[in-house]
Amino acid sequence: MENAAGGVQSVARIFSIIEVLAAHPKGASLQEISREAGLPKSTVHRLLSSLVTLGYAMQDSFTTHYRLTLKMFELSSGIVNDMDILSVAKPHLDQLSRRSGEAVHLVIQDGVDIVYIYKAEAGASLGTRMASHIGQRAPMYCTGVGKAILATQSYGEAERVWRKSTVKQLTRHTLTTFEALVEQLKEIRLRGYAMDDEENELGIRCIALSLPVISGRAEAAFSISGLAPQMNGPRLTQLTRMALETKQDILRDLGWR
Repeated sequence: MENAAGGVQSVARIFSIIEVLAAHPKGASLQEISREAGLPKSTVHRLLSSLVTLGYAMQDSFTTHYRLTLKMFELSSGIVNDMDILSVAKPHLDQLSRRSGEAVHLVIQDGVDIVYIYKAEAGASLGTRMASHIGQRAPMYCTGVGKAILATQSYGEAERVWRKSTVKQLTRHTLTTFEALVEQLKEIRLRGYAMDDEENELGIRCIALSLPVISGRAEAAFSISGLAPQMNGPRLTQLTRMALETKQDILRDLGWR
């Protein structure tokens, strides 16, 4: 029993290190990983050595920082690529990015967060390139895609997500009360799309739409993101129309509409 318990503990520690590395795609020092994982440096060093040996992590010879390799992404990409929603949505999202000239993201819900599973910015200019990346997590309560998903779910589900989230005022526009979130969800249901009006990142505005299944409930959504000054007035109306058309095309091809 002691060996079994020790094995579970080792696995838990390895995954805590992997999660820290995933949050630092450009790399993290041994000290940073130790602090964020809450583990002794000697333990972290030993487990990192195993991950490097197995090819799941690497150490930069100049900075000595550690980061995950593409081998880790390969494990999850097989699952993601099998998702009907990704294979069906991808060409439509690529087309939307080309037509709009903006970055387009596809996300799925994972607990109280959303996870980016696809990104297209074929039409985006250098000035509007987004720092987001596949596999990145973000809170639901302050992202357009998160709110678009929550708007299709029950009051109780939205409340659960709020209570389990670490609510922070990321910008001066970020919602900080559940009552304000509920009011926004009501508006989203009425107009058919959500907005992230510089709530997650200053200077960035997003239009987001859910991709619900036949029941009407969604766990996936997509968005168009761009510089806030450029996404207003007639331009915002045009992008919203494009996004609504894209949603209908995706749902049609999925057989959900």
